[in-house]
Amino acid sequence: MKIEINDEIALRCGIDEREALELLAIAIYKSKGVHGALAGKIVGMSEFEFHNLLSSKGEEVNYGIDDLVDDIKNNDL
Repeated sequence: MKIEINDEIALRCGIDEREALELLAIAIYKSKGVHGALAGKIVGMSEFEFHNLLSSKGEEVNYGIDDLVDDIKNNDL
């Protein structure tokens, strides 16, 4: 999938390509409930880097015991 934002619109919104990807990943994480590892892949980050991004934007990180167990089972740590 390819998503394009007109340069003029991006400029008027005050975002660059990286920030647009970050905002998209955060929105998908929050609205669709996808795992942080998957949302992080949108912006080329690990799950923990994505969690740091969320924290830096003042967003809540949803990572509990079940997520940790899944990460251990899937060797995602």
